[in-house]
Amino acid sequence: MKSPFTPKKLALASLISVAFGAMTFSGAAFADEADVLKKIEAMQAEIKALKAQVEAKSTATAGAAVPAGKAVALSNTDGITIYGRLDLVVENNNDGDVKRTALQNYSSRLGFRGERKFNDSVTGIMQIETGVAPDDNANSGTLASRNSFVGLKGQFGTVIGGKHDMPFKSLEGGGTVSQLWGNADTPDVILNGKGTGRTIKDNIFGLGTRQTNVLQYWSPKFSNVSVKLAYSPDEVNGAAGTTKSTNLGASIEFDDGTWNAGIAMEKQSNKTAVGQDLSGTKATAGYKFDQGTVGVGYSTINNGAGKKTKNWVVTGSYNLGPTVLKANYGQSSESASGANDSVKMFGLELDYPIDKFTTVYSYYTKITNGDKAKARFEGPDTKYSPAAGKSPSAIGVGIRYNF
Repeated sequence: MKSPFTPKKLALASLISVAFGAMTFSGAAFADEADVLKKIEAMQAEIKALKAQVEAKSTATAGAAVPAGKAVALSNTDGITIYGRLDLVVENNNDGDVKRTALQNYSSRLGFRGERKFNDSVTGIMQIETGVAPDDNANSGTLASRNSFVGLKGQFGTVIGGKHDMPFKSLEGGGTVSQLWGNADTPDVILNGKGTGRTIKDNIFGLGTRQTNVLQYWSPKFSNVSVKLAYSPDEVNGAAGTTKSTNLGASIEFDDGTWNAGIAMEKQSNKTAVGQDLSGTKATAGYKFDQGTVGVGYSTINNGAGKKTKNWVVTGSYNLGPTVLKANYGQSSESASGANDSVKMFGLELDYPIDKFTTVYSYYTKITNGDKAKARFEGPDTKYSPAAGKSPSAIGVGIRYNF
């Protein structure tokens, strides 16, 4: 409601009070001087109170100029959001030879997102995300070490350029396949090939990549279906006599909020050697119900030189009141007949959310390596590589805070 006390009205009230005071004073013969002074002081106090009301109303109006829930601009941009996560775990782990206790950091990050709407059809977007390590500054990433990009979005979809996870990595079954935290995240080791890349398998590298110098297109969702396309040109190996190594990726995914299914592929040209491309295909499916989720994933990774792995994971979660129980199990096959380098992994986790931002969790996880395999846990900043055939394990208690 608009205040009736404008600056002009306040000035008029002041003049009236002074005039009234003067008339009262001139009739001092008919009234006591002390009574007149008390009346003047009372009027001045009332005027002061009215001024305070006007100032309060002005402050409230100015505050209402910023819509509720909208971030205050930090520069000439429109809508800068600061976000992040801190995730630390006290962990006891065993690489098969050495037992140790460590404070581990799991993908803590600090980010800035921005949007600027040019018109009804096009909006400019940006993101700068950096990995941080609250327990040890030496493990913090450089600026923009995580997904960082600039782009445009509209009814046509979204186009970005910068550094970003490839579609092969970001396909996670709508959160039903990759859902465990800390070192219990089996899909990253098994499906994305990170465990494969740590074995003695000849040049079978992981495909769970965050690609630099990448261009990506994300389609709008049509009938609950969306598509992602990615291309990374070769910027390093462009000199005469060198071999170009470009990266292509794509995914298509169905997600209606209950059911999810998707497939992704990636190809890194000349990765193993000239004419030998590292390639992979990944498929996921999941279902969400009132009390939990179930998910499955399958992938193949081929180095183009006679080495290939087949990998699968099953995962699920169940709500026990506010507590959430999660579990997953996966296997990666031998890279070739008789290679004896298969990998198995199991993870069990219990989450207790304190509020919508903070969760305390605990997990147990174990990797079982074949005689010639040496897969390790890839989640924390500090990694311990087992000897071939050793089976590392870990148990931890941590806290995750999102903001």
